[in-house]
Amino acid sequence: MTDTPSGDIAIIGMACLFPGADSPAGFWANICAAREMVGAPLPAWGAERYLNAEGPTHIPTARGGYLGESFAADPARLGVMPSSVDGSEPDQFLALRIAQAALADAGAAGPDHDPTRTGVILGHSTYLHRGNAAVVQHGVVLDQTRAILAQLLPDADPAVLDRVRAEMAAQLPPFNADIAPGLVPNVMTGRIANRLDLRGPNYLIDAACSSSLLSVQAAMIELRAGRSDLMLAGGVNASISAEVYMVFNQLGALSKTGHVRPFSEGGDGTLLGEGLGILALKRLDDAQAAGDRIYAVIKGVGQSSDGKGAGLLAPRLEGEMLAIERALLDAGIEAGKAPVPGLIEAHGTGIPLGDRTEISALHGVFGSRAATGLPGTAIGSVKSMIGHCIPAAGAAGLIKTALALYHRTLPPTLSETLRPGLGIEQTPLYLNTKTRPWIAATGTARRAAVNAFGFGGINAHAILEEAPAPKAATAAPTPTHWSHELVLLAAATPAALAQRCRELAAAAERHADAPLAAIAAWAAAQAKVGPCRLAVVAADRADLAAKLDKAAARLEGGQGRFRLRSGVMAGDTPLGGRLAFLFPGEGAQYQGMLSELLVAFPEARAWFDFWDGLFPDRDMPPSASVFPPPTTLQPELADTLAARLFGLELGSESVFVAGQALLAVMRRLGLSPDIVVGHSSGEHSALAAAGVFGGTGTEA
Repeated sequence: MTDTPSGDIAIIGMACLFPGADSPAGFWANICAAREMVGAPLPAWGAERYLNAEGPTHIPTARGGYLGESFAADPARLGVMPSSVDGSEPDQFLALRIAQAALADAGAAGPDHDPTRTGVILGHSTYLHRGNAAVVQHGVVLDQTRAILAQLLPDADPAVLDRVRAEMAAQLPPFNADIAPGLVPNVMTGRIANRLDLRGPNYLIDAACSSSLLSVQAAMIELRAGRSDLMLAGGVNASISAEVYMVFNQLGALSKTGHVRPFSEGGDGTLLGEGLGILALKRLDDAQAAGDRIYAVIKGVGQSSDGKGAGLLAPRLEGEMLAIERALLDAGIEAGKAPVPGLIEAHGTGIPLGDRTEISALHGVFGSRAATGLPGTAIGSVKSMIGHCIPAAGAAGLIKTALALYHRTLPPTLSETLRPGLGIEQTPLYLNTKTRPWIAATGTARRAAVNAFGFGGINAHAILEEAPAPKAATAAPTPTHWSHELVLLAAATPAALAQRCRELAAAAERHADAPLAAIAAWAAAQAKVGPCRLAVVAADRADLAAKLDKAAARLEGGQGRFRLRSGVMAGDTPLGGRLAFLFPGEGAQYQGMLSELLVAFPEARAWFDFWDGLFPDRDMPPSASVFPPPTTLQPELADTLAARLFGLELGSESVFVAGQALLAVMRRLGLSPDIVVGHSSGEHSALAAAGVFGGTGTEA
């Protein structure tokens, strides 16, 4: 037996298309906003036929995570002949589109990129889709139908039967030499290699739900062996037909409630999801040397089979544990000494047996809960929001987890009530149901993991870590989509400002696809100089439209200065005087304080990282009192954490840290006070803000 080559692999590019999102930034925004993107399919799917059917063709629900109108890909932009599209497997063209985007995101789309040492390996399963269904109908069903009609109606005119056959054929996608390549499964990666001139390996892996992680593992092996310098890997499941729902219904896997609720009471199964995600991978040393932006680092991937379990499709505890243990070995972590990750993206399908087995497997590897009773590992599943993308499920989980590490944020999972009997209270795990800042003591690398357990008994586990700090100082990453946006307008008079409100509302309505962030940026760029100013804090497009309408009405009525509690402020003259910052004392702290701010501004979160590492011998990190886990806490411990926040030790510390975090945000925005004032223990914050202690950050 020879040692397996090892080495850290950097994720330097990502692209995806999942329900409600056509980019990783949009995908991350939906996750952090806890948006459920599950819904009904397009009318062409023909849901009523199956919902109203009897026997094996009946399905209890047609709800799922569908791509909808974003399903389309422009053949001309992809360099594909339009005549080769209709009737082919649609996934192939979307995979090409997303592969191009992943290379561009990695900065590898220009002339400096070496295509001879770049390959593509994708996870994909060949289920029934529009293209191969049409081939069966062209080759069998048309002639079979005509023959049956001739038998049942022996006196029928052959010309009429021929016409029936021709009419049926006219309703099908074409089948010809142009279409044929698009029906060969492995042409998916071949097409990508052809159009992008990639001359490394290209092939598909079908391991059901584990396909994406195993494609990443294969790409890592290629990179570690030195045969390739850049690899594209991920999973594709861009089209789901009703017939696939029929199969999963026969397996007893579909949710009858129409929702996916992993680890939750009432969770009764899964729903399928369309989507695809591709990651650009590079050896970490090479990525650092090139100055690449690194989303996260993959430390290791492990795989296993269930062997002879309780059934062909039943999960097996020992098999899942073995995949996790092999991933730890691949990452160079000794058995029995595995550090518990701060986040685990679970397989979490919402099928009760699978959820229980997964919790037991994690318990078996990572042990029991700490003596304090405080859980330290957030678990979740993006399937609660987009459904189960089967071969692309692992890609969705990897992209979500890489972005969680990149933005130092613990993403939520949709759940109302934890399912009793999971045994999760005995583990280091808790189900994370809120978007929360991911606090880690300064100098401690955040670590995460992704599970993907495929039906048929193939299991995979990936271990990820946050990227090392770049050698050259760079601005910390800030999410491009926030929960709220600030929209600013200016004009010479209140009437002119009202007109600006109306114009912006009309422009936003004309550009219905523009995200709120783009509207805010456009408004700022178009803002005119003038003494009359308007500021609107909006949560979404509808909120912005309503607030602009209210503001315009007040301005048109002659009110030049007003403030609405909903987040609208107007002024008709610039404010005079100087700027003062007042820092409060103890009593101003509360659980959950600054949570959204810490998610949006890394400078603020860094102060809480600093706080957690200040006294490492504490039995529980102080941030646990500010951001306690939202589930699995015993009531006594929850009360203890809340009481500590207002105790002598953490009370003054929390106010000081929060004050400095807010000050860091003000500095990021370019706001500098002329005077600082502190109340009670807030005087320490004011002194620090004034530079009395030296420095302006945690290093002071």
